[in-house]
Amino acid sequence: ICHSINLSKGFSFADDTKLIRNFSGEHCVQLLQEDLNTVIGWSHANNMELHEKKFEVVSYSLNASGSLRQLPFYSLTVEYHTPKGHTIIPQKVVRDLGVYISNDRSWSPHIEKTVQGAYVMAAWALSAFRDRSEVLMLTLYKSLVRSKLEYCCPVWNPSKLGDVRKLEDVQRSFTKKITGCKELSYYERLKKLRLLSLQRRRERYCIIHVWKKEKSTDCDSALIPLL
Repeated sequence: ICHSINLSKGFSFADDTKLIRNFSGEHCVQLLQEDLNTVIGWSHANNMELHEKKFEVVSYSLNASGSLRQLPFYSLTVEYHTPKGHTIIPQKVVRDLGVYISNDRSWSPHIEKTVQGAYVMAAWALSAFRDRSEVLMLTLYKSLVRSKLEYCCPVWNPSKLGDVRKLEDVQRSFTKKITGCKELSYYERLKKLRLLSLQRRRERYCIIHVWKKEKSTDCDSALIPLL
């Protein structure tokens, strides 16, 4: 499908396809619309039906004030249409392969969703198992909770202190419930349980990923698990 796209950059993974283009003028809107029509036409030619109501668009602007968005003609530069008449309206946050991307280039929405999901999983694990022994609790935490907190973390590794604390609070809360750890400080618990802070683990993930890129090896194996 990407070979049929001529006016924009196309990327596909599994059943997800993206069109990306840099805008230098109003004519770029029509060019991107033409590539959208090309993708839809390709799907019909190959007996595939795309769910047009799931189409999403997100735009990034250098105008951080948002004043441009208040102009009456602004919608003409960001809205796109499918042959069936569905209008694709710009979204503030879109989900791409499990990662939430916002139009203000902030990772806070993704981190908020990630933390919420981790707390839900932690609550389920704690309600399903009464045992609070170190072995069981760490097994549950590493397999069910921490895996959510670290999914694709080299992409969204936070720089805001508030986001860092939100993520760390999940581990801080869970480890406090392990037998023998309630009266210990957070870093004493980490030492006792032989764990690294989540921030430290993300830093290591990023270093490994960059090293793999520099060595030009397969990046799919760059995110090796940390025990």
